[in-house]
Amino acid sequence: MRVFRATAGALLVVGALAASASRSRAQTLVAQNQRIVARADTLLIAGRIFAAESLYYIAVRRGPRDPGARLALGRYLAQRGALKVGAVLMEEARYFGGDPARIAVELAPVYQRLGEYNHLAALPSSAVPYGERMRAEYLRDNRPGISGPDSASVDYAVNDSQLLGRVTLVIGADTVLATIDARTEGLVLDTAWAKRKELRRFGARTLAARDVDAVTLAVVLGPYTFTNVPTHFAELRGAAKATIGLDLIGQLAPSFDPRRGKVVLRAGGRLPASFPGLRIATLTNDRGVYVVKGETIFPLGHPDVQRYFRNSRWTLNPKKGEVLVDSVGTPNAL
Repeated sequence: MRVFRATAGALLVVGALAASASRSRAQTLVAQNQRIVARADTLLIAGRIFAAESLYYIAVRRGPRDPGARLALGRYLAQRGALKVGAVLMEEARYFGGDPARIAVELAPVYQRLGEYNHLAALPSSAVPYGERMRAEYLRDNRPGISGPDSASVDYAVNDSQLLGRVTLVIGADTVLATIDARTEGLVLDTAWAKRKELRRFGARTLAARDVDAVTLAVVLGPYTFTNVPTHFAELRGAAKATIGLDLIGQLAPSFDPRRGKVVLRAGGRLPASFPGLRIATLTNDRGVYVVKGETIFPLGHPDVQRYFRNSRWTLNPKKGEVLVDSVGTPNAL
């Protein structure tokens, strides 16, 4: 009996030591992964996105159940346009013990861009305020859509104050000049539209118009009709002015030719793998769309970037996280 007790005691000690060693190894791995992710974040800010990407993948391979590594890789892939894969990785990070509140904040814009309004509406209020939640519930039952031909060419104009150009929209019986902005999401209308019948408002009645979440029921751009468009309001000096986010027009994989004043739009927003052009990587975050130039990232609307694009036909391919620059110099046919 004494031998049995001694053996059992020894086994308990060995088991405790093994468990302690396992916890220590796990803690060391997490600390090492945190340093790898921090280095990747630094490289990403510096514009070295492919070096950063390698480190994000290394961190996940070293710790498949490390929520911090999975969250970082998911956030990065979503910024590069792989929205669904990024969302799944972030959801897995939550499953593996990541901070639910922090992950919800990262997931909210991804669900918005994916159009997964059922998931967006289910996130906690810390990530989705009341008005935005009400709008998400509406869009869950009244999904946004785009109808129109397979492809079409639409007029647009570029000048020094609207570097990405302006397009003409029709809302109800009104014609609106909309500035394309890489920093904007959805549609921004002047506050004069806040109580118009062409929109639905969400949020407390006491809110100022600029703080209200809304949906524009129908927006016409050339032969295309966008339905149930997420909308915000701002002081734009009149109902005839608006701002359209590059995320919204980007759903049609637009090819811009500023020399001819034309933009080609494509239903479905997909480009063939053989589509011509120099590929420039993009990143999309809460501050807008960025392009990678050398060892730096620049906002797509930056004057240096636009000086280059002014002489080029360029195409936004958000599904692949890239801009394709097709021609520089003498204009040619689209």
